[in-house]
Amino acid sequence: MTQPGLGENLRYIGRDGLTGMPRRVDDRFIAESELAIERYGQDEQEPVPPPAAGPVDIVSVTVSKLGLSRVRVGRYGLDAFGRLEVPQDTSTIGWNPAYCALPGEGGATFLAAHVSYGGRPGVFARLSTLRAGDEVEIMLNDGASHRYRVTSTIEYALGTIDMGALLKGREGIESITLMTCSGPPNEGEYAFRTVVLCGRVE
Repeated sequence: MTQPGLGENLRYIGRDGLTGMPRRVDDRFIAESELAIERYGQDEQEPVPPPAAGPVDIVSVTVSKLGLSRVRVGRYGLDAFGRLEVPQDTSTIGWNPAYCALPGEGGATFLAAHVSYGGRPGVFARLSTLRAGDEVEIMLNDGASHRYRVTSTIEYALGTIDMGALLKGREGIESITLMTCSGPPNEGEYAFRTVVLCGRVE
């Protein structure tokens, strides 16, 4: 399921860790990528908490098409395996303020929630049904409201996602990215991700 739009610019190309520039795809790159996928979530380290909240923060998300109204948003960091931490419930949307922008600042905001958790549908259970033109509203604690319109809904294999691109977005374009797991679970793990990209509504 692919709709034309912003998502086509975020296909996995790999990034040089020092420069952030695209890396050349060769045998060594492929081997490193395969190893990274194989080791994903297996090498334990110290968790990284989110930074302290500033005077302005995200409060809630509304997606009328999904029947979601003012869903609570929580702040998260990295878990004990170096992955972006996500909520451990069915009703909270998570954002990682150390790695993406606050809505309204002209950058990209990344939000994630579960498709299911503990055998129950999660807040993003129907995320894959969003289509181009559907709207997402984000409320901040200063009373500001920011609206975004869906441009692309894409199913990615987990190993092909360029998280750096999703977190940073396109330079000079304010956007949000919504993500959840997808595909049939295998021992509790999902091999795919639904990624919804949205541009700011002026």
